Amino acid sequence: MIAAAVVAVLALGVAVLVLAPLFRPGALEAERVSGLLSKEQDLDTRRAMALAALRDLEDDRQTGKIGDDDYAALKAKLEARAVELMKSLDALAAERR
Repeated sequence: MIAAAVVAVLALGVAVLVLAPLFRPGALEAERVSGLLSKEQDLDTRRAMALAALRDLEDDRQTGKIGDDDYAALKAKLEARAVELMKSLDALAAERR
């Protein structure tokens, strides 16, 4: 009987410690900002990758590894992707304000 009461009290104490951050003032706002920052980091990484791919594509064209027609098609695709990612980053920055 006493052991069950001790276990119940310990379980209640653990539940309070685990759930307390969810009920503090501003918890929802902090979670929203955290999610935006995480998404922003992901978008920024993908933008950097697209820009690096554009630089690599330019190097490939200059060294003759890729023809002009293929270069133009790939460049247009990569530029469109980079612009899309930059617009998404701008939208997130505006949302954070």
